Amino acid sequence: MRNNWKQIFEGEYLDIWQTPKGKDGKSDFVLAVGGTHLFLNANTVFPELKIATDTVSREMLEPSGACYQ
Repeated sequence: MRNNWKQIFEGEYLDIWQTPKGKDGKSDFVLAVGGTHLFLNANTVFPELKIATDTVSREMLEPSGACYQ
């Protein structure tokens, strides 16, 4: 990809790339969906994105009605 980004995940609809480490030794992640690239700070935004996707996944998989009887 661009600027020596390392591809971490390749999906059918989205990709996740890791940027090179800066002078501070840290890198960020780039969420690529279609032609849009969203930079995610590895220490703040990316962990919150994981919490959000876990929450959405639980909501989507929540059983409807009585599951155990």
